[in-house]
Amino acid sequence: MTTHFTSPPAARRHRGAARVAWLLGPLVTLAASLGAQPRADRPALRLAQVLDAVDRDGYAPAAARADADAARADITAALPGLLPQLRVEGGSIRTTDPIGVFGARLRQRAVTQADFDPARLNRPDALTLTTGALVLEQPLFAPQALLGRRAASLAAQAATAMADRSTEQARLGATQAYYGAVVAVASVAALDSALSAGQAHVRQATTLERNGVVTRSDMLLAQVRVGELEAQRASAAGQATMARLGLAVQMGAPEDTSGALPTLLPGTREITALVDAGWPHGSAVVARRDVQAAQLGERAARADIARTNGSWLPTVGAVARSDWASVNQPFAGTPYWTVGVMGSWSVFRGGGDLADRQRATARARAAASRADGAEAQAQLEATQARIQREVAVERLRIADRSLEQAREALRLVQRRYDGGLAAITELLDAAAAHTAADLGTVAARHDALVALAAERVALGLDLTPLLALDR
Repeated sequence: MTTHFTSPPAARRHRGAARVAWLLGPLVTLAASLGAQPRADRPALRLAQVLDAVDRDGYAPAAARADADAARADITAALPGLLPQLRVEGGSIRTTDPIGVFGARLRQRAVTQADFDPARLNRPDALTLTTGALVLEQPLFAPQALLGRRAASLAAQAATAMADRSTEQARLGATQAYYGAVVAVASVAALDSALSAGQAHVRQATTLERNGVVTRSDMLLAQVRVGELEAQRASAAGQATMARLGLAVQMGAPEDTSGALPTLLPGTREITALVDAGWPHGSAVVARRDVQAAQLGERAARADIARTNGSWLPTVGAVARSDWASVNQPFAGTPYWTVGVMGSWSVFRGGGDLADRQRATARARAAASRADGAEAQAQLEATQARIQREVAVERLRIADRSLEQAREALRLVQRRYDGGLAAITELLDAAAAHTAADLGTVAARHDALVALAAERVALGLDLTPLLALDR
């Protein structure tokens, strides 16, 4: 990407050649610095590291995983209707209720003949009863709980799939931010070098102008070019700062911007070779995780209809308990036990069960529409991403050809200028066109890389092939 300028032999140099050396200096330095490598003592941040950070610390993936965990908790919430329950009961009462007193003494197994005295039965003295119990309950047939657990399981799978899709989207966003930050940092580094060289040439031009070697217009033109570089550098520095901060946020570490970034994007040959080898790698038809989530959501909604139907079926459960009753100490005295099987069948609930089923049916229709829409949207996005990738790769090839043409045009114009056949304005225009083509190629590489990443995510594929381009 760097063009080398050569000066004619000393015998052929003229005043125009002296002027072009310092007028083109900043532009040459700008083009050359685009190929600079990161410092050896600061390893450049790689795309693989960025993606690992997103998976580990990214905000959106973390929130999505928490939502999936909450959805899985609903599966556990259905277990009380299926698993046995064991509880301990205890209490103490004091009463003068005739039935309560007689029953309490009977539970205490302390009834005597005197307790049957009518006066004592009608007006008993206050009595304290302290009780304790162990109770075991086991659902035997609970269709609503069983069907509800299946609906919750499908909903949890849908939430997990959406969490995976959220991670894929976050990885794509981080990839875009990473390549954008690399371009921004490279621009700042290039403009720093160009500005430093331009300022030195302005100082030289000022001296030459005082000595009458160059005209004042040449010196003023050089100052204008340096001013343009200063403005570009200020803008690029702001963009680089924002890009680096954006990348840090994507990585889940908004305050950590210390990692060095590469100052060179993967080359055109590497990018096109990756595409020509058969892009995208893997199956061309992949069920995206958001599509899977929508389909699972539809199944969960239909399972919820079955749950509402289960409310019209009877439930059956078994119970076993052991009780203790004493005067002032729980779990004292002789225990007594109770075992049994109980059934319950709600024949009519005043229309509440009907409304529940109507809501579930409507939600199922909505879920079916969302599933169809998600699949159609995925197909549309995949087609759009493929077209954008094809356009971006073709633009990259065109940008490379334009750069070669600009480089050759600049070489020819310089030869004509060295021979006194071209004006300095023509040479400056050719140099500016070369620099614009150089920067255009960098932008085209960025767009191609982003398009490649976007297509893989649109197809539900991972970004692993792009890691081969890490520098």
